[in-house]
Order: sequence, then structure tokens, then C-alpha cells
Amino acid sequence: MNDTTYTDADAPVDEAAAAADADAKYDRIAEQSVLGSMMLSPEQVDEVMTVVLPGDFWEPKHEIIARAIGSLVAKNEPTDAIAVVEELRRTGKLRQAGGAAYVHELTGIPTSTKNAGYYASTMKDDAVKRRLVAAGIRIQAMGNSGEGVAAELVNLARTEVESVAVGKAGGLKPIGDTFDLLIESLATEPTYIPTPWESLDKLIGGFSAGALTVVAARPGSGKTIACLQIAAKLAHAGMVAFSSLEMTEGELQKRLLAQFGPVSMTSLRTHQILKHEWEKIAEARSRVQGAPIFIDESAGVTLAQIRSHARSVARRGKLTGIVVDYLQLVEGEGQSRQEVVGAVARGLKQLAKDLDVPVIAAAQLKRAQNQRGRQLPTLDDLRESGDIEAAADVVLLLDRDREKHPNDLTVVVAKNRSGEQGKFTLNWEAHYARLRDKTWSPTALIDESEM
Repeated sequence: MNDTTYTDADAPVDEAAAAADADAKYDRIAEQSVLGSMMLSPEQVDEVMTVVLPGDFWEPKHEIIARAIGSLVAKNEPTDAIAVVEELRRTGKLRQAGGAAYVHELTGIPTSTKNAGYYASTMKDDAVKRRLVAAGIRIQAMGNSGEGVAAELVNLARTEVESVAVGKAGGLKPIGDTFDLLIESLATEPTYIPTPWESLDKLIGGFSAGALTVVAARPGSGKTIACLQIAAKLAHAGMVAFSSLEMTEGELQKRLLAQFGPVSMTSLRTHQILKHEWEKIAEARSRVQGAPIFIDESAGVTLAQIRSHARSVARRGKLTGIVVDYLQLVEGEGQSRQEVVGAVARGLKQLAKDLDVPVIAAAQLKRAQNQRGRQLPTLDDLRESGDIEAAADVVLLLDRDREKHPNDLTVVVAKNRSGEQGKFTLNWEAHYARLRDKTWSPTALIDESEM
């Protein structure tokens, strides 16, 4: 399966594929039912898009309509027939898609939108068979040409077959095709969502769409507090999907209330709330209730469920971030915990790219100091998988020296794919479940001797 968002990029002409399609059999009703279901039910859009790509539609006008739906999804806009017609009209492709009447006619084809997944699978099966025939034609042509070394031709043939397996059309696209888009983007300021702390913004710029930020700490060292503060900050710009694998929704609500009030966490835990705290709770109530943070506290969460939760939130409005607390608790497949955690980390990075939003994932550091004495944590302390470091764009390591500096929390920017590394100190206000900036020091770069 491929969860790639449909785009309006024109596919290259493939003569072998065209020859294979010439006599191809396909299920027209299945294609129409899939498109109709997507326009009738937003819930079916995700299910279909995880199975089929626009190039899987045999009829060109169906592919054009599918790309229009994908474009609307990417903009978090409705995908009903009226919206699709307007999108096709905007791009000048309404006539190629069969006209407004045909688009509306498609919504009358499905007998039930619940069958969209079945019809999508039927379509995918037909598309793979057509591509397999096309690959066979290309392989036969290579063999008959008499050109090239046999070993190279075998590798090319293997690539052709593998491209069928992953659902790619096998076309080549020069790197310069999208270069003009890059030039245009350089004329505008890069888009970042500010973090809760100016000290961090000065190092990483903020959270960027498509990036995976890992917030790692030992147990009880602030990773959930940091993630919840980040979620609250992201919520200033839109909606946030928060997958909480460790705490309940009620526990997170208390921490938000403590932050916004501010109200003592001790009072909230013991329910021994003073009069002036009730007044603060009354003032903070609307802020907590109005925060567009959507919590999924399901047990045994998988990457697919995190993706589904995020997409469900995106259907309500603009999705500005995904927060996962924490990464090592996400279930997955693999022969070892290291393989599972590595696959989850790569999956979260892919999710950030697919939905074009920042993903923030908490992670556990090893409890032991590895006999190094009292030193700051390093990337080697990431528990269970070095693949977390490889997948992440930014890695933040949180550290508390409870004996010498109980009111401080050191943040080490141990990896920053797009900028510099460094470290700084935040005020640790556990009683209000929050971290606050101290005065920024421009010399707060990492001293390797402390690592």
C-alpha cells in the first residue's frame, strides 16, 4: 500500500504501458464507485488513498478527478462533488474530466460507500496486472535489442518488476523539472511554527512542516510536560493530534489546567483546592476547553492508528502538528525491539512528510549513566534504537540534576539537520507542569567535554 497524497503532476508517457492498456480489461463500475464514494464520504477518502494512486485509474478522466480530490485533501478542503467541480474548473480540466454533469453522476453510482475499500482493491489488482504486462513488454524489448551486457539487463529487468510491486509507473524525471519551484520558494521567508521557548527557537528556528522532532529524557525528567507545552503552542496555529500512550486524557487535562491557571499540581492531584485556585480554574476553563488538541489515549496504539487519528483531526480543520508520547510504546512489527522502534521512527518521519506537518515524538533515554559519572545525555543514550537518531531531523535531550540544580532543566540540541547544535537551560516548574525560558546566552553551545 502507498499513502502518497495525489498531486496534479503529469505522469511521463510510457509506450509499453500504453500498449498494455490498449487491450486491457478493467472494471469501469469499480472506478466510478471509488470516485463516487470519495465524494460522498470523507471517511472513505483515506481508505481509498491508502490503496490506489491516481495512475491506477484506467480512464484518463477518472485519473483527473482523482487528482482533483487529492489536491483538495492536501488543502484540507471538502471533497464533495461541488468542491471537486470547482477545483477542476480552477485548474482548467473540467472538460477533460467529463464535465460537471459527469462528476455529479459519479455520486449516484455506489450502492454503499462502505464498499469503497473493496472496489479500490479490485482497481489496484487490475492496475498491477496492467503494469506487469507493460513491464514484460519493456523487458522483452531490452532482450530483443541485443544491446547491453546481460548482467546489466537482468538488473534493469529486476527494477522493472520491483517498480510494479510498489505501484510505481517506472518513468524517469530529471531533477531539474521542479527547480523553478525551488527558486520561487527562496523569495519567501521559511515557514516555522514557534516553539514554547525562545531559547530553542534561536537554535532550530521553530517547528517546520515535514520534520520529525524527538524529545528524549529519562523517566520523570519532563518529556510529557515538554510535549504538552509544545502541543499547546502548536494549537495556536491550528489543530493538533495528540497520541498519549502513557497518560490518560484526564491527567493531561490537569497538566494543561496547571499550565494555564497557573494552578498547583499538588492541589489538582489531592483535590484540596484553595479558594483563589478555584478562581484561577474558572479563568483557565475556557482556554482548556477551547484548545484544539485532540487526544487519543487508546492502549496498544500502532503507527496506522496514529496516522488515522491525525487524518481524522485534519478533516475537522487545519492540522498543524502531531504529538506522540512516547515513541517506544508504539506497537509494530519486527524480530526485535530495536527493529520495531526503528520502523516506528521511520514511519513517524514519513507521516510528517505525507501530511506536511511537524511531528513531535517523546522518547525514553536509558536510566543508567553508563558509568560516565554526572554528565549530560548523548545520542548514544537513546533507548533501544539508533534508528531514532537517523530518522529525526531534530533531537532534544532533556536532563535534570536533581541534587545540584533541582529547579533547572538542561536542553541539549544533540541533532539539528538544518542548523547548529547547542544547549540551554529552562526553569523547571513542576508544580505548574511547565518549563519556562531563562535569559538566553549566545555562548550556550555544546561543550564536548560535558557530553
